[in-house]
Amino acid sequence: MSDESLETIPIIYEESHFLLVDKPAGMFSQAARDVPSLETCLREQLKRRDVHPGLPFVGLPHRLDRGTSGIMLIARNQRALKRFGEQFQSRKVHKFYMAVVEGVVEDGGPQRWEDFVRKIPDRPQAEVVSRQASGARLAVATVRCLGGQAGLSLLLVGLETGRMHQIRLQAASRGLPVLGDAAYGARQVFSASSVSQVASGDRPHAHPPIALHALRLEFRHPQTAKPLSGTANLPPSWATLPTAVAELAQAEVARSRRQMAESWA
Repeated sequence: MSDESLETIPIIYEESHFLLVDKPAGMFSQAARDVPSLETCLREQLKRRDVHPGLPFVGLPHRLDRGTSGIMLIARNQRALKRFGEQFQSRKVHKFYMAVVEGVVEDGGPQRWEDFVRKIPDRPQAEVVSRQASGARLAVATVRCLGGQAGLSLLLVGLETGRMHQIRLQAASRGLPVLGDAAYGARQVFSASSVSQVASGDRPHAHPPIALHALRLEFRHPQTAKPLSGTANLPPSWATLPTAVAELAQAEVARSRRQMAESWA
């Protein structure tokens, strides 16, 4: 894999134990060695920057779907990776996403989405099933509508579980597919400019983005256990959304960044 095929990964925060980075939409979190991924790009980026004799440690305690943008927590050593893994496994990491969905959602109080889901055999998709179905696992999310325009709604989603394609599947099962997510029934394309880059070969390994952004992570420092928060800015593609939706999304990012600043004070 040549250096030209490696994207630069924006680093939100960095210290000796971990990084907070902003994953571009369309990039794998992890992949085979010959396919660019956040893991390989970041490792090479740090190696070049810090002039490492070998490859620096880059550990992923969690992943984002390929079409999803946003914040990821990266461990810089094995001990931090183990402790972050324990936090994710025990659901002590709080994960918040913004999603733009096709359909009108009534403004109101938070909704609690509970479904039993499972991966579809031999397909890169999941489905909602009954509690009694083989392989069924409970998926839970808290959802609040922030507003909408032009038949689209902006949702703030707090994940309590981390099932395969959870937000995408739970939203689609309610007739609210994530914008651009054709795999789960979306009819509209999100960010035509990104799609044209994929089709033209400007980014041959890229994938059409969906309007799903990992906004904020709340976690504990792997050494001191201090509560911390990190926020990822919206990618440029979100500026193509209807004005009211884009403005609401930016306002939520600003609110989340204030919370991040308070946690680091």
